[in-house]
Amino acid sequence: MSRPRFWHRVRFKLLLVSFTLLGIPWAGYRFIQETEHFLRDAQDQALQTTANSVANVMHGYEGLFPEVARPGSVLTFRNLFLHPLEKAPQLDGYRDEWAQHENNFIVLRSVDDRLEARILLGQHGRYLYLLLGVKDPAVSYGEGGDAVDLAFIDQDAKLQHYRIQPEAPGWVVARNLREAESPADEHPRETPIRGEWQSRAEGYSLELRLPRAILQDRLSLRVFDSQSRQVLASGRLYPAAALGRIVEHATQLDEILADVTPPATRVWVTDHQGLVLAKAGRIDVDAPLSADQPRMPWFIQELILAVLPRDADAVADLSDDQTHLFIAPVVEALSGRPASLRRQPPRGKAVVVSAAAPIRSSAGVRGAVLVEQTTNAILSIQNLALQRLFGVTLLFFAVTSLGLLAFASLLASRITQLRDKVEAAVSHDGRIIGGMQPESSHDEIGDLSRSFASVLDRLHDYTHYLEAMASRLTHELRTPLAVVRSSLENAAQCGDNEQATYLDRARHGTERLEKILQRLREATGLEQALRQAEPTTFDLIGLLRLQTEELRGLYPTVDLQLQTAASELTLHGVPDLISQAIDKLVSNAVDFHQPGSPVLIQCARDGDEVMLSVTDTGSPLPAGADVFQSMYSERTGRQAEPHLGLGLYLVRLISEFHRGSVSAENTDDAAQVRVTMRLPRTCLS
Repeated sequence: MSRPRFWHRVRFKLLLVSFTLLGIPWAGYRFIQETEHFLRDAQDQALQTTANSVANVMHGYEGLFPEVARPGSVLTFRNLFLHPLEKAPQLDGYRDEWAQHENNFIVLRSVDDRLEARILLGQHGRYLYLLLGVKDPAVSYGEGGDAVDLAFIDQDAKLQHYRIQPEAPGWVVARNLREAESPADEHPRETPIRGEWQSRAEGYSLELRLPRAILQDRLSLRVFDSQSRQVLASGRLYPAAALGRIVEHATQLDEILADVTPPATRVWVTDHQGLVLAKAGRIDVDAPLSADQPRMPWFIQELILAVLPRDADAVADLSDDQTHLFIAPVVEALSGRPASLRRQPPRGKAVVVSAAAPIRSSAGVRGAVLVEQTTNAILSIQNLALQRLFGVTLLFFAVTSLGLLAFASLLASRITQLRDKVEAAVSHDGRIIGGMQPESSHDEIGDLSRSFASVLDRLHDYTHYLEAMASRLTHELRTPLAVVRSSLENAAQCGDNEQATYLDRARHGTERLEKILQRLREATGLEQALRQAEPTTFDLIGLLRLQTEELRGLYPTVDLQLQTAASELTLHGVPDLISQAIDKLVSNAVDFHQPGSPVLIQCARDGDEVMLSVTDTGSPLPAGADVFQSMYSERTGRQAEPHLGLGLYLVRLISEFHRGSVSAENTDDAAQVRVTMRLPRTCLS
């Protein structure tokens, strides 16, 4: 039956209708994407230009940047930022009053992460307050125990060195030690540096108060762990020039930045170690993408946000009160290279674009400028365009959906009519009781209708053939049975000598007929066994050894040999079916082997498969023969038992049930034939 032409098929008709929906949203979305790329590049360039301009303005204020960057200096934390405190904290060793500065602690870690120190320096009135949290699994007290050292330059420009080494947790007073350039003082003096040492589950915390008048702008801390002999330091304790600086917010730079910061932009200025000297402007990551977004249905908002591209290099947040910037673009800028970053805040739906530029001087890089903007402006343009695109697309969808609904209803009615015709032609017990009038249309449904009509006609002819076949088979079996019955009746009337001969022939004849019927039932019985089989994991080598011994008893004149390299080989399948397949393979090999030659059973693992083969020496396979088809047999001459050619056919059924395959081939030695089953080890798991 000829296939319908392409333009007659239902697929082509639906494709024509669907083409009207594909072009508009795809072209519009591609245009919006190109626009977004253009606007993104323009924003990146504008931010980098702004960062360079602010950095050039900072050249005139080198006095506020006392040091220059050294390789890796942004990660050494030698300087401490001085945070203004709204009120004086209570010296109790707890961090509750410092919670608002959680993002601004400077963290020092040892190489093995066993020792960690978190430092924050603040000022209220005429006192400095220092909070130190130390993670230490084993805290020791007393002489030779854990200690915290402080070094600073006093008002007389002298280096002072203090140590806090308590006998037990509680109130502590720093001891004045010898200066780095002078002999040791045998009796250290107490100082106004006081505080509280508080034990914690993971270590201890130290809260100190220092009079602001006793030091200038240099301060270094060192944490000593007596157990591991490890030291964490914010900077060197001597000489005086190596101490870390106390960095304060530069109000003068704030005023300058306020004049040069564009709207909806945030600008940071850092020193050579990433500590924030000034900041101006703000960004709102929670602002709506457009003015009418709050009036939009929530599912439209979510759909637009899912379609809008929001590519980001990292997920990070910078709070407005951040006092140190150790993010990638700032580190690059302090190394002398401008850099940019697109980050996604944990909250908010817009991406923040950042650009950093170095603040250069004749001595080197003194700091960095970081400029930030959100992509809300770009997303707002995209949002408006997508709203219009969705409006046009929804209109087309509404019009086209009505046409598709009518067309689908027509197809459904034709398919329903076809179903009714097929059900009317077949009875409830599967008999063909009538014909079917096919459709004359040239599409797939018409072609299907004509195919059903043709199938019903062929099934009717085949059913008639089976009925006639059953009648003929009954007649063919009745004839030999009648002969056997008459022979038995004649034998009963003969003499004793002739009677035995007739009875023996009759018995052999009935046994042969019974075996023919038994062979015919094997295939049907195997199909039922396959449906009821339950797979299990078993040792194939053990099964082969046991069955080989049984077959040697069944064929005592045949040399059966089992060859396997492994002592144990597990297989997940049905052992009874595998055993039946081996029995059929060996029986077939015994029938065709030359007397005196061995029959070889081999089992080996090939990757994730098991190869089970039986080889015999005898006549080769005929060329092009399919020995695994039903009712195939190459035996010649009169056989002692009937052979209907079902043995290898049953082997094929068992192999396919286990998701494997079976093949037969002549070996390099033309006198040998090998039949091989290939089974996956987890064939039924």
